Amino acid sequence: MNDSRARRAGIVPAFALALALGGVACTDGRTAAPPTAATSSSTSETRPAGEASIHDRVEQLLDEAEEAFDSPARTSSAGNTDKTVDNMSIVAERLMQAHELAPYRNDLLFSAASAQIARKDVDAALTLYQTALATAPNDVDAQSYLAGWSRYLGRQADADRYLDQLRALDPARAERLDAMFATIDQKVATPLTDALPALPEPGLGIVTLGYALHDDGSMDDILIARLQQTKAAAQRWPSAPIVVTGGVEQSGRTEGESMKKWLVDNGVAAERIHDENFARSTVENASYGVDVLASVRATHALIISSASHIRRALTVFQLAAAETLGKDFPFTGTGSADKPLADLATATPDELLSIYRDAFSSIGMWSYRSAPLLRQ
Repeated sequence: MNDSRARRAGIVPAFALALALGGVACTDGRTAAPPTAATSSSTSETRPAGEASIHDRVEQLLDEAEEAFDSPARTSSAGNTDKTVDNMSIVAERLMQAHELAPYRNDLLFSAASAQIARKDVDAALTLYQTALATAPNDVDAQSYLAGWSRYLGRQADADRYLDQLRALDPARAERLDAMFATIDQKVATPLTDALPALPEPGLGIVTLGYALHDDGSMDDILIARLQQTKAAAQRWPSAPIVVTGGVEQSGRTEGESMKKWLVDNGVAAERIHDENFARSTVENASYGVDVLASVRATHALIISSASHIRRALTVFQLAAAETLGKDFPFTGTGSADKPLADLATATPDELLSIYRDAFSSIGMWSYRSAPLLRQ
């Protein structure tokens, strides 16, 4: 049994049990279980001897989708580290092949739509969400994604129509989306700066986001620039606790561990530094980071990243904080200038796409929901 099959052996019975007991609750919480489905066919089938069953064919396609998704190939810049477009094309293709075999499984459409978002083909994703909605007209996740991605494309009339339908189906979800859109608009409109802001020291927490390490475990200049900014902040506010977050490991060391070592080697007291070593993405930086801020009793926070990344970081931290620190918890950002700030003054379509994608995850919606490919 390969790793994917082994994981599914544990995952699918758990969901099957939950469904037998009344279904998996779908809430707006940060860590709701993903709406997924068992991979077995709901109808009996007659097939020639030796031919794989629909169940086995779907499982094989999902294993191949997960293998492509987990490929170590990445594209990286100061503002974003992501899967390659080629890998995500394979993911989308395998998921749609599985859907042809199990057309009742809307989870496959949602997962394929997320792969299309990763490919930056938002129109293709919208078509898949519309197909899911045609199958299940009251699906609040489909309505939510259609509202958000229509808004991203500037199709405000479509976004409003889906939001109005959502208000009738699930007022709490519609309110959550309204708050998400307001947060995105506010953070995108916030002017970028590479200067340290004027902040009171009592209650301040400093949070620095990691960046992909090289294969040998060494740090990229992009990450070192963030740490130099962090050192300056540590000197400006000498009693403020510092959170360094990043859990992707290379050569036996995580980003968080490497960041803490650099700061200690450069004169920052080790006892001030809280290294978070599990986050694999900006969404998880925020999810785990706000927990650390809560543990140190921070009342406001300074987020440090690269200038091209700071708007997305501020958006997801604000959304992630809602249930832990409060929806109005004050976050301020500063970014090491990976490009001239004038060139970054307006968010690009690619940056906005990453912001919307991560915002949906930060309010608890699952992007990939087809076991073994499960990602928030």
